[in-house]
Amino acid sequence: MIKKIVEQGFLNRFKIMKYQFVFLISTFLCIMLNAQYQVEFILKEQTAIKHDSIFIVGSFNGWDSLSNTDYLMHSLEYGDKTITLNLAPGTIEYKFHRGSWLTVEKEYYGAEVENRVVTITKDTSFIDSVVAWRDLMHIDKKIALGREKTNAGRVRLLADIARGYAFTTEFYNVDSAFFFAQEAIDLQQKILQSGEYDLSENPDYYIQLIRIKEIVASLLHALGNYPKALEIRLENFEIAEKIQDKFARIYSIINLADDFTSMKDFQSVLNYAKLGESLFSIQNNSDQAYPWMYFRLYLTIAEAYYNLNQLDSALLYANKTNIVLNEYDNPYYTIWNDQLLGDILAAKGDHEAAFSAYKQLIPNASRLYASQVIARAHTGMSRLLQKENQIDSALHYARKALNYYQNNEIEVQSWGENSNSFIAEVSPLIAELYQSKGQLDSAYKYLNLSVKLKDDLYNADKVRQFQTLTFNEAARRQELEQQARQAKEAFQTKVKIYGLITLLIGILALAIILYWNNKRKQKVNATLHQQKQEIESTLEELKTTQAQLIQSEKMASLGELTAGIAHEIQNPLNFVNNFSEVSGELIDELSQEIEEGNASDAKEIITDLKQNLEKINHHGERASSIVKGMLDHSRTTSGEKVLTDINQICDEYLRLAYHGMRAKHKSFKAYFETDFAKNLAKINIIPQDIGRVILNIINNAFQACTERSRSAVADKQINESTNNQSTGLVKVSTEQLDNSIRILISDNGPGIPDHIKDKIFQPFFTTKPTGQGTGLGLSLSYDIVKAHGGKLEVFTKPGQGSEFKIILPIN
Repeated sequence: MIKKIVEQGFLNRFKIMKYQFVFLISTFLCIMLNAQYQVEFILKEQTAIKHDSIFIVGSFNGWDSLSNTDYLMHSLEYGDKTITLNLAPGTIEYKFHRGSWLTVEKEYYGAEVENRVVTITKDTSFIDSVVAWRDLMHIDKKIALGREKTNAGRVRLLADIARGYAFTTEFYNVDSAFFFAQEAIDLQQKILQSGEYDLSENPDYYIQLIRIKEIVASLLHALGNYPKALEIRLENFEIAEKIQDKFARIYSIINLADDFTSMKDFQSVLNYAKLGESLFSIQNNSDQAYPWMYFRLYLTIAEAYYNLNQLDSALLYANKTNIVLNEYDNPYYTIWNDQLLGDILAAKGDHEAAFSAYKQLIPNASRLYASQVIARAHTGMSRLLQKENQIDSALHYARKALNYYQNNEIEVQSWGENSNSFIAEVSPLIAELYQSKGQLDSAYKYLNLSVKLKDDLYNADKVRQFQTLTFNEAARRQELEQQARQAKEAFQTKVKIYGLITLLIGILALAIILYWNNKRKQKVNATLHQQKQEIESTLEELKTTQAQLIQSEKMASLGELTAGIAHEIQNPLNFVNNFSEVSGELIDELSQEIEEGNASDAKEIITDLKQNLEKINHHGERASSIVKGMLDHSRTTSGEKVLTDINQICDEYLRLAYHGMRAKHKSFKAYFETDFAKNLAKINIIPQDIGRVILNIINNAFQACTERSRSAVADKQINESTNNQSTGLVKVSTEQLDNSIRILISDNGPGIPDHIKDKIFQPFFTTKPTGQGTGLGLSLSYDIVKAHGGKLEVFTKPGQGSEFKIILPIN
């Protein structure tokens, strides 16, 4: 009984202690949850203008963006500002402004300051500084420029002002950016030439020059002047190689890739980017520039592989950027990577994953005001929806992208890009979508817009300038490699000579042998020097030959057509001359018969004269028609469609191409056949444009026949495998289908290899040697046919020939 009483008392005491413990814990938690700490914020301004009204806003007050006096900071000694707030423990975010988000703090180079993130666990103070304000970015720097005494400081401020005008949308001003950038370049070059600094120990002054010149190059690129931008960036790359700074070289390579990308030279993009990748193996990844350069370089490689249709490699390098994405949480890196990833997955046929990538980046890009990334995502989504035959949805996203590029030219340029290049890319997509809907006028409108913009961005002069710069850079690099080899050889030669001297001193018995060995080495060096001179001479000849080939290409098409005209006109002129001579003789006979009074014979002669005059008139009109047709072909198209006989156009341009080829190549042996449909309906077309298409394809066919003939002569096996058809044959036929007319142009040439068949309609793609073709003929032909609502297709078998099919709608 006593034991039970004791046990019951123990249990009661334990329950009381448990309730007391729970009460104490609850009280402690309530106190902790309701606790607040005094947090002092101290702000120092490093700007040229000091301000009285500065506010602090953050997650502790719901991000109040107005001039709330509860968060107005107060003045301290030396103009600093302060405010003390009672805040709950935990993590908060905050930043400073002067009354609204339009006057928010900025970093020195103009980027908006990220939210400041801190964790509060006790009473504490935070000391921060503001180096620039959004609305006073240029004013601050211009005031500082007026006070700055050193040239180095002035260069830094001039460059910062130029960057603000070049890359900030609200302050974008091309003229001002060029002006301040040029001022900075001139002053920096003056510093470099003064000898005031030891540049061998400190290459930063050259790096500063590279960065300032890149501002100018970026402005030129944004204006669509890709050749001039490339010229400056090649100069920067040469400077980077001269100072042997690897980061400067990678920085220059990344910028070079932008110009090659805009000119669709993706192989050069890949070559330079892979050179940059080789430099990363010996870089110091603790450098603050490392993550940006790593991300940009690998994204550039991935994009190059994507455009070269090497999709597995593109996906591999796109995923390599995750190293930076995981280690450096930069939202801009993420959205650019997601955009390219969506494009790659779409090209690989993984539509679901591509849609996911696009949709994931759009809200993130919206928060970062990265509208250009959103527009590119919309373009990708439109292409996906087009493949799934959701034409209306595809058109919706494509037009959203186009509207952005058309209405935000300044914003796109402040990103260092040209809006017209994006418009030229989106417009054909919209044209295809309108064509799918049967709205051919709208399709033609957008296709014509693309053609005009591409002609402006990629005209012959720009292409030639770009190719010349690329050729000169290749020659420069070849010369550098040659110099490096010679320097290495010279060093090895010196080592051997010093060894010979040592051996001569030590071993007199080998003096004669070593002497002759030295002579032999000198002879080798003389031979190398002679070879160097021969290489330099050959290089100059190559440059001259390139210029001659470019000029030859300009005159080639004119020469072909001129030869065709001469041959075609010669026939009717022969008739005119012959009938004229006969008519002269008839007139003499007529005079004699009249004198003799033979009226009946005179009437017969008059009848013959009349017939001769009719024939002269007929053949004169024929010659006039040929001249008129060629004049129509040569002059700029009016863009007006007229009812046209396709048979007549095909026959006319077939003969012109044939006679032009014969005149151009004396050894040319080929034949042509025609099979024109009778009673072929006339159709509404632009005759000059369709004529150019037919002439271009027929010229290519005859050239293929020429290659076939040469190959057959050189290789008897080809004769046997192709039934001894060594003579070229071009066939042109027409056929009327239900609602269209089909033109077939075939040849028995060597055919088109499978690995380039899908590329022949791409701009600037050509299989001809350098200087003999621009690669624009088939691309423009394809665009012209599509603009007429038609199709241009190619069927080919290697070793058996090619057939081009042009289908044009009747209505």
